[in-house]
Amino acid sequence: MRRSLSRSTPLLFLLLAAVALLAFAGVAAAAEPSTVGNWWDVTPEAEVPSPQYDSILYSEIAPRLRQIEMASNRVKVEVIGQSAGGRNLFLVTISDPQAQGRLGQYQAIRQAMIRDPEHAQELIDRFGDFKVPVFINGSIHGNEYPGTDAAMRLIEEFAFSNEPEVLDVLENEILLINVCQNPDGRVLGTRQNANAIDINRDFITQSQPETRATVGVFTEWNPMVVLDLHGFVNPMLIEPCTPPHNPNYEYDLYIKWALAQAEAMEAELFAQTGFSAQIPYRDDPLEWDDWPPTYAPMYAMFHGAYGHTMETPYRDARGVDAHYAAVWGALDFVAENRVGMVRDQVEIFRRGFLSLPQQPIPPELLPQWPQYQDVIPNGFPAAYVIPADEPFQISPQAPARLVDFLLFNDVQVEKASKGFTLDGVAYPAGTYVVWLDQPKRGLANTILSDGLDLSAIPGLEFYSPPTVWSHPLLWGVRRAVMEDPMALQTRAIAKADAPQGTVQGGKAGAYAYLPTSIAAIQATNDLLARGVAVSRAPASFTDGGRAFDAGAFILPGTAKTVANELASRYGLDAYALRGVPAGAIALRRQRIAVAFSDAGGRELLKRLGFAYDVITVSTLNDATKPPLTEYDVFINTSVHFNTGGLNATGKARLTDYFAAGKDYIGIGGTGALLATQMLPSFVFTATSYTGGPLDSAIRVDYNVNDPVGSGFGAQGYGFANGTRTFSGLAADVRVSATIHDPDFLVSGYWPDWQTSGAAGKPVVIGWASGTQDAALIGLDPIFRGHPEDSFRLVANAIYSGLD
Repeated sequence: MRRSLSRSTPLLFLLLAAVALLAFAGVAAAAEPSTVGNWWDVTPEAEVPSPQYDSILYSEIAPRLRQIEMASNRVKVEVIGQSAGGRNLFLVTISDPQAQGRLGQYQAIRQAMIRDPEHAQELIDRFGDFKVPVFINGSIHGNEYPGTDAAMRLIEEFAFSNEPEVLDVLENEILLINVCQNPDGRVLGTRQNANAIDINRDFITQSQPETRATVGVFTEWNPMVVLDLHGFVNPMLIEPCTPPHNPNYEYDLYIKWALAQAEAMEAELFAQTGFSAQIPYRDDPLEWDDWPPTYAPMYAMFHGAYGHTMETPYRDARGVDAHYAAVWGALDFVAENRVGMVRDQVEIFRRGFLSLPQQPIPPELLPQWPQYQDVIPNGFPAAYVIPADEPFQISPQAPARLVDFLLFNDVQVEKASKGFTLDGVAYPAGTYVVWLDQPKRGLANTILSDGLDLSAIPGLEFYSPPTVWSHPLLWGVRRAVMEDPMALQTRAIAKADAPQGTVQGGKAGAYAYLPTSIAAIQATNDLLARGVAVSRAPASFTDGGRAFDAGAFILPGTAKTVANELASRYGLDAYALRGVPAGAIALRRQRIAVAFSDAGGRELLKRLGFAYDVITVSTLNDATKPPLTEYDVFINTSVHFNTGGLNATGKARLTDYFAAGKDYIGIGGTGALLATQMLPSFVFTATSYTGGPLDSAIRVDYNVNDPVGSGFGAQGYGFANGTRTFSGLAADVRVSATIHDPDFLVSGYWPDWQTSGAAGKPVVIGWASGTQDAALIGLDPIFRGHPEDSFRLVANAIYSGLD
């Protein structure tokens, strides 16, 4: 249960059912289960099992769970959602069947946490028999088979065994086991799900249904421990991690227990199997960090969890044994230490609620790189202010989307009851306010802050990008930072206000709506699919004294019903025009081929409503496949003329495509390289930048008079990753966007960015000759599906190929 906070009742404290001290009965994850048939009735399908051992098939899991549930009064099985491929996700909850008899005691502690967290900690000391939830995540990477098999072994053990060790765990803990986090990958034998997305890189974006289902469990239960079962590292790897650590954690409280728990897992692993382990925080050089909140255990830490990634050393049955043993070490450790562990979990939220400062890691627990403790600043602002609409926002859809995302993640959002002024800017009543004196302030700040400029830190290494994420900057939301508290009257909300569109003006010779939101792109593709006439203004124009940027969508004057639909269904504003602007270009559904190295690109096109086919080197090489010339637009991040493996047929197909005057959108360095090879009249020089990951949030100046750069306003932001800028442009090359000059970097890791020469350089360009259009995007608008605001660059480029 979530309880909203009000500024008028400052002692009201939502402490995550911390500890989810309510019994498991009646607690459900947020995702809706399937309602078609019995979940245990599974039709077998072709699967790719582990080639190293006799792994359980996905189709065998549900029937076996049903047998266990029917035979054991300790076990409850729920379907918490479906995978991208439509397969069920199972959450198994295991506890002492007598747990429900202690609900009153649990509730007393919970109520104390709401009223007074300090008193709650006293009650925790007084009541010694409450249970704490432990979450075990099986095989988030589908072809890392041992995790799910270990989870099934644990379920059977705790369902039926009466051994003292089992009963001791059940007396102290509630086990929450996500048996197979990635059913698609297990069936297909792939790391990713059916959308080709790595779920363990999606937790701060939450683009995938598997991720959202797990987040629902986290926000309902707030597990005290999260164990994520992976492979394969030898010796077995058990987190906690090396620096740098995410600055929004209460890391001193985390490491106090996480390190000791990891050592307990290491000891049990050796006792049961004879296998050794490594603990990065204690043993390893840099490069196994917990900086980005993209991983499941790292994200869970914002909900108070002691999170651990566990990498089993073996792909065969020994890998199952290793996971099973290490998990036992964690469960035994929790049973012995749960009182102290939950006190410090409560302290995480107490600090947030009372705006207490973060504390340094105790000296005795510092790893061998103490210098990093002084590199990353800590501290939180008083609040973030998010206006709902114009003139602050480009569109109301983006802030509504962000507010709902915050609420889904259990971040409390409020709304100003009256207007107020912050830093000389007047904000109206209804402005969203996210106060940081709340239990999950770390997650709120992670989502809403700009991030940090890490570029000057010497020797910094990361296991996996990104080094930066910022939902406001990369999702197109303008927000302000309230550094010091203000006396505002605000009230808690449960959801964002849905954008309310309008049809403005009277009698119309045409209607215009603007490409300022994802909703506008979705609406356009829906209308085109239904055969509605939509055109696009290729240049800026003025009508009735109102100025419109290039790229505005145009409906005929007879489409009043459609204009009303844009307002009511999509929340868009439709403007009555005197007539269709000169030169408006009729749009149509286009045949799109994509060659993406990042599956986030496919996800963005799907979300925007574009139909497409995936093209690979293999399909280009295969003479039995349709030729590339059957498509109107080729969007490319991964293929160039000298790509390894491209045979004579593949090269001929690329040559024929460009010779036919077809349109091209190139993203990143490879996208630009193919343009130089196939479009010699498209004259430019591409510059790349070296010195590290270069993944950064940067300021971008957009050309509102260019249809590809339209809909962003004069200045916005973009995600720089493997960035390319362009120079030496021929006179017929259009500039759609440039990197802001001079101070373009907001956050991230771009060493020597000030002297890189990137400032002021074009980063999105276009070119046209006859019927052929080409656009090159030097930003990364598709990185794992996260930089949502830049998705529209690709959509604009697709539409611009129809002139």
